[in-house]
Amino acid sequence: MGYVELAAMDRPFLSKAEERRLLEQGISQFGLDPQDARGIVLYVAQQQKMYLEREVDSRILPILSRYGGKRKKIGKKKFREATELYNELSGGVLTEEEARGFVKQVMEQNKFRPKRTMVMSRGWYDKIGKEKKPAPFFALPFRSV
Repeated sequence: MGYVELAAMDRPFLSKAEERRLLEQGISQFGLDPQDARGIVLYVAQQQKMYLEREVDSRILPILSRYGGKRKKIGKKKFREATELYNELSGGVLTEEEARGFVKQVMEQNKFRPKRTMVMSRGWYDKIGKEKKPAPFFALPFRSV
């Protein structure tokens, strides 16, 4: 349990990847069976008031379902609201970009689509999660660097 508590000290939000890593280490390094390892992670998360990504995902899914309706299409405004709610449900520890990435991931896993309008395309949605690349440095031909 101490190992999981140490992992929880850095950040009160545990992503699925971090949770999986802790479970794998509990099984391989400490010889726990999978149910015991999961139980320890859940116990420590509850005691340390940590938020688990999969729990937040399951809580945001009905909200997305309501926003998306039968067609499962979510507009930019509702997406922004869902992002704010996701951050609140995760204890307010995520950056806006992280929260947007997590909401997009939930949308894609559950076959939600961004809503298009007459004026706007779904470019706002496609940009989420894309890293901004720095401008390449080109040496000028008339100058030695």
